[in-house]
Amino acid sequence: MGQHSEYSMEQSSHSARQPRHTLKGSELFRSGLRIFVNRAEERFDLGLHEHDFIELTYVAEGSGFHYLGDRMLPVSRGDLFALPVGSSHVFRPSSLERNSRLVVYNVVFDEALMGEIASDVPDLGLDALWRSLAGDSGELSAVRDKRLRLEPLFERMHEEHAAAGPGCSAMLRAMLAQLVIEWARLLRMEALPVEPGGGDLIADASAFIRERFAEPLALRDVAGAFRLSERHFHRLFKRRTGQTFHEFVQRQRVHAACELLRSTDHKLEAIASLVGYRDPQSFARVFKRIEGCTPGRYRKSSERASL
Repeated sequence: MGQHSEYSMEQSSHSARQPRHTLKGSELFRSGLRIFVNRAEERFDLGLHEHDFIELTYVAEGSGFHYLGDRMLPVSRGDLFALPVGSSHVFRPSSLERNSRLVVYNVVFDEALMGEIASDVPDLGLDALWRSLAGDSGELSAVRDKRLRLEPLFERMHEEHAAAGPGCSAMLRAMLAQLVIEWARLLRMEALPVEPGGGDLIADASAFIRERFAEPLALRDVAGAFRLSERHFHRLFKRRTGQTFHEFVQRQRVHAACELLRSTDHKLEAIASLVGYRDPQSFARVFKRIEGCTPGRYRKSSERASL
């Protein structure tokens, strides 16, 4: 570790030991909302703090450290913490270097909402789970989103909160319920590993495909990556997703193509290549079968809709 890094760690440790203060939900919640969402680049100017609300915080970019009480935990993209009322914490980037970034999403909500969500999903045992974490600084509630499946949900919540459109409160409440359920599932999955061939393995496989849809994916290779026979994997995958492996891959490619058609001026041949098709004609056939129109017509319709 270089001299500058040592200095950064010393500064980080010193800053984390600054006198703590309490953040209050009443100062964050807009009228009619019990949820607050932000996306922040962590720096060294915020000291250790507590809060009178529950906070779900997710590392979206970079790496650094999370100070929880008297613990210092290394963090990186995909780390999720559920912090109860009274938790004492602060994030720090790895160093003072300009290119050392640590960006997190913070979903802050009234404690009563956790009880409401728990009553909506009694089969999850959320009340008992949350009580079992009472008194902990937040370390026991930490999970790792290995496939980064939750990042888009945090992103959508941030966009919804910022837009504050009609129905914002209900939409945020619904997305918060999804987020809490996903967190609880990850926590239980880490405590009780799923047996090979279980449903959560297929969820990981689906995420794996979404990340790599533009690559030349073969059923045999994906099944092998999850240590299942080709036949068994395909049977489990279709039962879970309602689609064959090839149908699922094609849909991911077409959905990505739709986004490129709406947001870029790339030629159709280039878009076909970007989403994994070597043959533009094959791309056009699959696109029309799924979307009901050609890529060119889809782009024109999108342009008219944006006027």
